[in-house]
Amino acid sequence: MFENLLAQDEVRERLKSDITLDRIPPTLLFTGPAGSGKTTAALELARAVSCTKGAAWNCACPSCARHRVLAHPDTLLLGGRSFPEEIAAAAQMLDRSWGKPSLYFFVRAVRKLLRRFDPILFAGEEARLAKASPLVREIEEDLGLFTLESAPERPEPAISKAVAGIAAACAKLEAFAPDMPPVFMVRNVESWSRLAPFGRRKTVIIENADRMQDSPRNALLKILEEPPETVRFVLCTSRRGSVLATILSRSRTYPFKARNAAETKLVIERIFRSDEESASVEDFLAARRSFTPAAAEGLARSFLGAVLCTLSATHRLDPPMARLASAFVSQGESRNEGNSGEGSGQSRGAGQGSAVLASILESTAEFGTKNESYASSFESFLGALQRLLSGLLAEPETGPDSVRLASAWAELLRDARVQKQTYNRSPSLLAQALMYSMEAVR
Repeated sequence: MFENLLAQDEVRERLKSDITLDRIPPTLLFTGPAGSGKTTAALELARAVSCTKGAAWNCACPSCARHRVLAHPDTLLLGGRSFPEEIAAAAQMLDRSWGKPSLYFFVRAVRKLLRRFDPILFAGEEARLAKASPLVREIEEDLGLFTLESAPERPEPAISKAVAGIAAACAKLEAFAPDMPPVFMVRNVESWSRLAPFGRRKTVIIENADRMQDSPRNALLKILEEPPETVRFVLCTSRRGSVLATILSRSRTYPFKARNAAETKLVIERIFRSDEESASVEDFLAARRSFTPAAAEGLARSFLGAVLCTLSATHRLDPPMARLASAFVSQGESRNEGNSGEGSGQSRGAGQGSAVLASILESTAEFGTKNESYASSFESFLGALQRLLSGLLAEPETGPDSVRLASAWAELLRDARVQKQTYNRSPSLLAQALMYSMEAVR
């Protein structure tokens, strides 16, 4: 077991020992950097605690067969995460190295996204699935062409066509995936966890658990206080310090280390069957995105810089925000070359919102409207804005006025995400409304 968890020897041996001795706690907290194998370990744990025959990776029991393709009814997978880059890497791997391991990797990458739309999670809220359900059905039908136990020796035309279709459909589906589980979803998890499992045990896996809002987090805590005996909860996070203290006290921590260059190379060669050089697995996957994290961060800085320049006319900005506004002005001087005017740099940068919005729409193909490979760019852009705000709040020179502004802006970001995911509002119009609303905060 855990053969697919590479360069994490300490945590792998600890998990294997705990499973063998049947001392897996009700709640496990997997902590470590992004791309360090936390979700891989959580999925393998779910398979191992459900198996009755020793849990070898190639175990032939029906339970393991379903777990290997992430289709077992005793597992729920939820929490915020971006998937297109992993699916793209899996599709490229099929081109480079056709075979059963590559097919398994592709199917698992796709199902990590599909499991976010499990009907169990949306019980009583089925209307929220209206936009996503046709895409889920389309992807599942195409996955039906993949006969993993008797894979052909060479890629067949129908399968190659299905791979491309699945990747395109997943790019669209990504836009409807919940950023984080809302409170109704956590309550559905509680109801599901009280039911008897099909096999030995159920497993609930929550990725980026530290990002949960107060209501769902409190609902989760209620379950963890008296967890059912047949259920194991695995919480994954890259920021252990942001996890609620009362949840930490009810969890056993399993730390995942950052991989060094040699270990990263091993993972990329063994898992992704590529000889590409990359600083980390996260960077390797990010390179597959049409809208890279660096591009998202750059556009988020321009967006927030334009907002701050407008606010500088009526607000005294704290140093961190003033520096961001000044950087925006400096970067935009080429656009204003030849113009002259009075006033500060920030005020000269005011009124650039329309130009920034135009640049964002051009860089994202109008958030995927003109190019489906950018379908998840709006969520990536909002995430970059949220991280930028969090970084500003962490600065020691940030005062209470900036905290108030950032709190109001964070609420606007959450509303924009809800408007897009729940009501399928135009992301281009949402970005425009977001800028105007942020500038209007007083």
